[in-house]
This record gives sequence, C-alpha cells and structure tokens, in this order.
Amino acid sequence: MSSYISPFKAWIAAAIFILVVEAGIYIYKAPDPFDRTNFLQFSFLRDETPQRLFVHEKIKAFAFSNPDIVQSGDSSGFHGIDPRIVRSDLPPSTSYLNMSCCANLGFRGYYNILDLMARNNSSIKYMVLHVTPYTMPRPETWDSDGAALWAVTELKVFGDAVYDAYLSVWRIFQIPSLAYRRRVTDYFYYADGFFNEPDRPLLNNAHYLEFLKVFRESSGFLHETDARVEVSSAECEVPPLSFFKLREMRSKTYLEEVLDSYADLAARHRAKLVVVFQPVACSLGTGNGSREARTVIDNFKRAHPEVEIPFPLIETWPADMFSVPAHVKAEYSDKIGHRLGRALAEIMARNASR
Repeated sequence: MSSYISPFKAWIAAAIFILVVEAGIYIYKAPDPFDRTNFLQFSFLRDETPQRLFVHEKIKAFAFSNPDIVQSGDSSGFHGIDPRIVRSDLPPSTSYLNMSCCANLGFRGYYNILDLMARNNSSIKYMVLHVTPYTMPRPETWDSDGAALWAVTELKVFGDAVYDAYLSVWRIFQIPSLAYRRRVTDYFYYADGFFNEPDRPLLNNAHYLEFLKVFRESSGFLHETDARVEVSSAECEVPPLSFFKLREMRSKTYLEEVLDSYADLAARHRAKLVVVFQPVACSLGTGNGSREARTVIDNFKRAHPEVEIPFPLIETWPADMFSVPAHVKAEYSDKIGHRLGRALAEIMARNASR
C-alpha cells in the first residue's frame, strides 16, 4: 500500500501546502470575495477599461445593499437617472439603486447584473431595465460576448464576464489568493513597483476618479461629462434585428428574445419588471424607421401584462437637451429623474391596491 501511495506523496504534500496557504489568507487577511475573481484583467501595459471598473465597483459596493428597486442598463441610465431624484417621488423609505453602466456591457450583462442583485437581495420588488432606443438588442450585445460593439475595436462586449465571475458554479474555485492578482502581476510586470507606482489607481482617468468619489452617495449615478455634439432630430431608425430560434422553429427578433428573457427573470425572482426607454432627440416622423420595433413591443405587452412599460419607444425631446444621442444633459437630470420617479410611483400605487 505504501509503495502505491509513494509516487503521490509530492502531490499530496503540495495540495496540503496550498490548502494551508489559502486557509491562512482566508482567516488572517479575509479578502473581499468580490476581489477574488478574474473579472478585472490586469493586462500588461494596458489600462483597465473604465466600463469594467464601473461594474466592478458597483457590484463590490452594492451586492448586498437590500434595495427595493434595482436598475440595470446602458449609459443612458448610468448618467441620466439619479436615484435621489427618483426617490423623492416614491413612498418614504423606498430604496432605489442605479446599477446601469454602458452599452458594451450588453443586454446579457444587464440581465446578469439584475440576476446577481436579485439572488443576493430578496428585498428587490422591482427590476428596471433602462435603455435608450439607440442601443436596441443586437447579436453582439446578447449572444456574442467579446465582439467589438459597433465595430469599435476597444469597445468589447463583456456581459458574460459578469456571469463567469459572480454567478457561475465555477466561482467556488475563486480561491482567497486571487484577491492578490494585481500585486502579483505588478511584481512580475513592473518589477514590484520599479516601473510603475504600486498604489496607483486602477485607472488614472478623471471620469473614473470622479465616479469613485460620488457613486456610493449617489447610489450608482454619475452625471455626464460629454464633449457636446450636435444631436440629430431626424426620423428615428430602430430596426430590430432577427435570428432563427431553433427551439421555437421560427424567426424571432432580438428585441423580442430579450424582453421575454427579462420577463422570465423577473418572474423567477418574484419581482416586477419595468422597461424604460429614455427620450430621444430623433422624431417618430413617418414611423417607418421604428414601426417593426414598436409592433414587437406592443405584442410583448399583450403577452406579458404583468410587465410595466410606462413610456413609448419613441418619446422626442428637444435636441438641445442631449449632450450626445444617448445622454440627457446633466442640467436636465431632474427632469429625466422625475419622469421615471412619477411613473414608478403610479405603478407602485396601482400594484399596492391589488
């Protein structure tokens, strides 16, 4: 028997050594579980992307914050919806959390954020999907993680990374020492601080540094700081792209697939889904540019009366109220916030009376 075990002694000793080290780190250092992931990349001579950092910081700060309402979506909500303004229209003590980020998080990423928050917080009664019609669902934002969004090489879709790091069953292998990835990579990449400052911020970017100062107090909101551009008021073009869904043996739009999936997610967590489309500068015009998308939404509303969609797909505001097509200017954050707050107050009152 001993001769059989003998060849494995080194492996057994190594395994015991690793277990002892990991147990020691866990007991004496108690690293934050949200640092024990591969979500951040720590690439050689490359900055961390601000979008990943926004998501990482929000998850780390708010994962167990017990909100009543949680919002996810693109940057229209991140820079548009100030929870403090929304809460002023809601019943006292109602908590609202803005977990929105950016278009390249993708609809799969928005979904994973809502799923993560609902798994960790049974307090959630409402899930708000807040998006601009300019970023309707498309292949790369639903089922093509890693794709370059809008053919911009630096803008990679990373929604599945949220699942892999925070929801996958494989997260049980996120050992305590993973929390020291940055220290280890700095040691090997930059000679332990000789070529780079060890205590530098994860990204030396004014927008990110401002975010770090305010996001906890603002419950996830950050006002826009866009370089102003001229925003078009031409007719809206919102074509819903389609694919063939083998399970249903039919062609289906990505918009329909996404809405169905979010409705199922909310039902699974016993929450009410609220889909919010941000106002736009483009106009309805003849309606041809958005007719198919509006039809998909109308059909979805009939099939899912439990889902609230308080605003039309196309609600036109003056072009000078937008900093870029997807963002309402910071000086109008009260207007966009009260628009949502009052709609939610009406939804909550109606549901309370049932």
